Amino acid sequence: MRKLRSARNVFFLFLAAFCIVPISEALLFAQVDQIFHEDFLIYNNLRISSIENDDDSIIATADYDLEILPLSALENKFADTIKSHWVWADNTLDMINSYSPFLFRTKKSAKLKEVRVLLTVNELGALIGFELMNENDKGLKERLDFMIRKMPNCKPVPGFETYQGETFELVISK
Repeated sequence: MRKLRSARNVFFLFLAAFCIVPISEALLFAQVDQIFHEDFLIYNNLRISSIENDDDSIIATADYDLEILPLSALENKFADTIKSHWVWADNTLDMINSYSPFLFRTKKSAKLKEVRVLLTVNELGALIGFELMNENDKGLKERLDFMIRKMPNCKPVPGFETYQGETFELVISK
């Protein structure tokens, strides 16, 4: 009886150690369907890229005004790919991808192959607006508004002296 308890304890100890050990980055990248291009990222049915701002009146924030935390490997790769000083959390792209059936659920929006949206981020990383580039379907715009309100703020990428507002182009395909 005592040997059975010790064998069970060893098994649970092994199981706990297995659960605590982190997955390596190579395995993490292999599990996600993503393609990194030179200036945009394709993730499942999404494509995201940064659009250059030519506006000289853009407000900039100094790096000491923001809480700059280390980024995960996926977030670093995302920031390097789109050459941006803002990045969304790892799970944000999964969240957007999960809203795809919700966005294309009506007759009018089901006819669309993709939805193009410009997302505007301010100098503090908050998502402050969006512009729908497709036909102006009121229902689709309301569903996009709902999805965008659920998105978290962007994180600043370490290494920049100032952070300014930026515009991203998000393409959601069926």
